[in-house]
Amino acid sequence: MPTKKWILPEGIEDILPEQAYWLEQKRREVIETFLSYGYGLVIPPLVEYHDSLLSNSSEDLDLQTFKLIDQETGRQLGLRADITSQIARINSTYGNLDEINRYCYFDHVVRTNSKDSKGSRIPIQAGAELIGNSDIENDVEIVNLMLDVVKIFSEKKIYLDLGHVGIFKKLINSANLKKEDEKNIKELIKSKSSSEIKKYMNTLHVDNNLKNCICDFPKMHGTIKNILRDSNNIISFDPAIEDDIKYMVGLCNLINKNHSDVEIKYDFCELPGFDYENGILMSASAFLLLFIWLWPTSNIMDMVC
Repeated sequence: MPTKKWILPEGIEDILPEQAYWLEQKRREVIETFLSYGYGLVIPPLVEYHDSLLSNSSEDLDLQTFKLIDQETGRQLGLRADITSQIARINSTYGNLDEINRYCYFDHVVRTNSKDSKGSRIPIQAGAELIGNSDIENDVEIVNLMLDVVKIFSEKKIYLDLGHVGIFKKLINSANLKKEDEKNIKELIKSKSSSEIKKYMNTLHVDNNLKNCICDFPKMHGTIKNILRDSNNIISFDPAIEDDIKYMVGLCNLINKNHSDVEIKYDFCELPGFDYENGILMSASAFLLLFIWLWPTSNIMDMVC
């Protein structure tokens, strides 16, 4: 009698022996690196009550979360789509709020859509989070840790792109647009299509100065030394943005002391991740091997394999 061939859902895959062995080796190296920096390993549950997974009210995180009903209580449960929100819960429950708390993890998440996970709906998420202080020294610590982890996976040259979600949000919030329009603009900026952004902005009733700032976003990338010159239009719109940019420059100068071999650039069109992010954002790549993000509001380094 022939064996039935089972078909897995799209975006769901097996990890077979050779790949599993490689992954386990790398998992141990990554965790050892986290521990060497003083981060404590945690293993949050795969399933939680839906409302605790979405305590930050992130709409796009909600859309990525599978929902089911607890047969014992009748309450709605969720399969975690992101471990960051779980770390926030763990810290508020068990952390010492008067001290800096460091956590790390390496585990699967489950997502309804694979577009942000390289085709997988069950990606492995590894990260380290420093909570309780957002001084630049702590941000440098988390970025240095991030780069050390990237070097575990590749000996090739590493490129670090520096962005800032807060700059985009400062501009977009002042426009008082509908959520749908904000989402559409964000996607167009990520695509770096100047013509499409301009076409879309012309359909909205927005201040011309703001419209020009948003239309200029695809031009906002290059070497760190040129970031102030290239951002004059944005700075003139909101003076608070200049402080954000100067912070980015200072951060990069400190990173270079430990990782002078890493090429650092800025790119304001780097807007991946979930909508609870509101600070500096970084992506590091070794020929597209992996991507990592940083949000200094809670000093998070997060990696999706």
